[in-house]
Amino acid sequence: MDAGRPPREPEGGLAARVVRRELEGLRDGLRRAGRAAGGRWARRPPARRLVAAAFVAAALATGALAVLAQARLPGRLPSARDWTAVAALLERAARPGDAVAVSPAWAERARAVLPASLPVFANARWEGEDLVGVRRLWLLSIPDAPGFSWAPEAELLRRTAQPIPPERIGALQLGRHDLAFPVLPLAFLPDRLGDAEVSRGDVPCPPDGAGAFRCPDGRVAREVRDVGGAPRPCLVASLGEGAPLVVAFPPVRVGRVLRGHGGALDGGAAPLRVSVLVDGEEAGAAEVPGPGFARFELDTVRFAGEAHRVSLVLTAAGAAADVCLDAVTLP
Repeated sequence: MDAGRPPREPEGGLAARVVRRELEGLRDGLRRAGRAAGGRWARRPPARRLVAAAFVAAALATGALAVLAQARLPGRLPSARDWTAVAALLERAARPGDAVAVSPAWAERARAVLPASLPVFANARWEGEDLVGVRRLWLLSIPDAPGFSWAPEAELLRRTAQPIPPERIGALQLGRHDLAFPVLPLAFLPDRLGDAEVSRGDVPCPPDGAGAFRCPDGRVAREVRDVGGAPRPCLVASLGEGAPLVVAFPPVRVGRVLRGHGGALDGGAAPLRVSVLVDGEEAGAAEVPGPGFARFELDTVRFAGEAHRVSLVLTAAGAAADVCLDAVTLP
């Protein structure tokens, strides 16, 4: 060993000193960070200012997202050319018994653009909807539009015998559903109102010249009204607490069932009693709850196969209300 050199430290002792030095540095760093954080916490703004700052930041973020969404919206909606192309396709391909369903339900422009011979449905849901007289339903969708959902298509697929795969036409998508069990009526009674006789009790309601009738406490007309979240073609009438309203139709073919729907307008909840007379004989009656567009069904099998005079007798089971009612005779 050289006399001028210090003794050599073992490797294990050197490693231990390095570890201790690093740990001490880490502890010092943590202490300094804790003191800094404590100082910042002591100098924090009042709680109200923090809440206000958070609110402003959230409002700015929401506004920025809204501006971005607005800027992107035109590219997500169909152009005039898209609508024209779909209208031309349906003009060629549609046939009697066809109708169009739009999704989302707010895409009402279809009513103005598509062929007038095609009924247009704008329902948010399809469970429980009869789709009277429809054999094939074309589903016209805007997949990139705000509020779009695949739920309507899934509901229609459960009622479809032969779905036709959808075709993309610009921002629009068009598919076809051939219904497995279409509801094909013998007569849709609201469409026959113009030839009917209407009375309140024993007092006749005179026609007003526009296919409707004027009664002492309101008008009876065939209209399309929003009931249960969708537009419904129906008889619209004002029912008071007095004598019932009687709508007597000219002879129509009667089948095994008379099916209908009814509900109060303007979100009312007044229940409705519907009695059906066939040639003056009561075939049955149903109590229809006020909210929504509730369904009722009466057995008319003993009158089936022939034309009969059918009358609807409507009575408000509670307070006076404006109601929307439809009825069809089914084979």
